[in-house]
Amino acid sequence: MCYRVDEVPKFNIDYRGLIQYARSIGKTVPELSDIEKEQFINGATMKDIEANKISVVSNKDTQ
Repeated sequence: MCYRVDEVPKFNIDYRGLIQYARSIGKTVPELSDIEKEQFINGATMKDIEANKISVVSNKDTQ
C-alpha cells in the first residue's frame, strides 16, 4: 500500500528504546507482546498499526 503525504498515519515509534528494551530482557522485537511494544509508540496502538497494514519499508526494498 502506498500513501500520499496527506494520508501518512501520524505516530512516532521510539525504535532505539524498543530495541534496547527487547535486548535488556533477552528478546527480539518480534517476540515482544503488543503491550510491551505500545510503550514505545506514540499516537497509535498495535491494533491501529495492524488494521492499517502499516509497515516499515527500507529504500533497499523499494528499488
